[in-house]
Amino acid sequence: MSAKEFQQQDNSKTITHSSPVTQPPLFQITDDAPVMTSHPYLSGAQACLGKTLWDDIEGVPCFRRFFGQGFIEHNIIKENPETNRLELIAGNAAWEIIQKFNPEVAYMFLVFASCATDLEQPWSGAFTIKGTDLIKTFGWSNRTDLSLGNKLKKLGMLAQQVAHLSITINKLDLKRMKYSAEIQAMWQLKLQYTGQLSLVLEHNYPSKIDHEFDDPTELFLTVGANDWVRPFQDLENYRSLYEYGLLAKSTLQINPYQNPIAARLAVLLTIMSRIKIDGEYKVGTLLKRIGYLSETHLQELQSKSGYIKRLKLIEQWDNALLTLQDLGWQISFESVTYPESIQPVWVLPENKNTEGPRRPKGWLNIWLEAKVIIKPTEKIQEKLEAINAPALPVSKPKSDSEPNLKTVLTESEYSHPNKQKTISVEDSQKLIPGWALEEALKLRGWTKSHLAERLGLQKSLPGKWINGSRKIQPLHLKQLWEWLAPELNQIMSG
Repeated sequence: MSAKEFQQQDNSKTITHSSPVTQPPLFQITDDAPVMTSHPYLSGAQACLGKTLWDDIEGVPCFRRFFGQGFIEHNIIKENPETNRLELIAGNAAWEIIQKFNPEVAYMFLVFASCATDLEQPWSGAFTIKGTDLIKTFGWSNRTDLSLGNKLKKLGMLAQQVAHLSITINKLDLKRMKYSAEIQAMWQLKLQYTGQLSLVLEHNYPSKIDHEFDDPTELFLTVGANDWVRPFQDLENYRSLYEYGLLAKSTLQINPYQNPIAARLAVLLTIMSRIKIDGEYKVGTLLKRIGYLSETHLQELQSKSGYIKRLKLIEQWDNALLTLQDLGWQISFESVTYPESIQPVWVLPENKNTEGPRRPKGWLNIWLEAKVIIKPTEKIQEKLEAINAPALPVSKPKSDSEPNLKTVLTESEYSHPNKQKTISVEDSQKLIPGWALEEALKLRGWTKSHLAERLGLQKSLPGKWINGSRKIQPLHLKQLWEWLAPELNQIMSG
């Protein structure tokens, strides 16, 4: 798709009669959705959280994060209405845009990342999502402070905020003292509003009929990741598909105004939970990464007059952790660095949950260095472990097995290939290589999409089983053997 087709625009006054094909709503089948977790997505989501994370470098607002032999940088871009080109914005004009960044903008970023990840060829091409579906995704269905039209307009504004984000992946060659960098929009975006026209009669000119645009009744967001994703696609062997994490439905429904720290933590930890498996973080590190602990703020907290601010911050933190725990996140405290005297009241046993001061003198520095373990729900952890697990071979191997028996590896034996066991063909937990599943579907006359629908899964998952990028879970193995046993037996015993 060309850049012109993706030209960022706001068609709030355009009425169209054809509706584009849209992506199925997120969380329609499960309470989580795959999301890319590489460095660009992590830094992009962080950059959307708010202005406190941005720096001013020679008059240009910049969000920069280092990795390996390089760094990722985000700036603010905007379309020039005269040239129809995206241009770098500096100074106050850029800061006015960044001023509007907040967790809801980061939520929209995660939605884009999740939809792009769940394409049949991840991050390749465009997808279209409906605004009315996003209203449900964000938990706005019961909001009475905004009409449907205003909800759609707000979604459009959030999407445009995300589209203001540029990305530069700087690669450094320290031996040759050279670097390479390319600045481009992180996302390509088109907005299409649809609605009704109303007839308007002018009192002074009764014969003159005009039209008025009613509030929109639908919004279509067409989005695509820009060319920067190409090195991460790795379409030949799909290794980059192991960059998947999982976005929980509940993350996008945390009220960022009532629980600002919880909302910011959920955005950050959604991606970090795939990168940092042990889930162990320092309190101070997390607060810095979500924009709640700048050097200036730290000095204010450590001053004699910062007593009230210190109490307010730790209270907000404790409430944020409680919010995450109520949503299923697993939270524990490292006993040596995070003593009971500074742990949240809600985690203490009743006999130690007493009123009055209990924190030691100088508790702020102890607390900022304390270690907390935050992991996603058990269900998501199980899925993340499956993503980490090795997949079965994609190509069909040569078989030396007996005519009526098949030598296969159980899940526990797969990681220890020297231990083999002969299992009967009827064993419903026998692993299914991708090549065998693909052949079985052809014999049965089923498509991958039909299989996904029958299993109640995301449409791209069977394709990932076949290409070897994802492992089939035991529950799905059982269902596949129940439905495709004749075909699988014929293929795998041949």
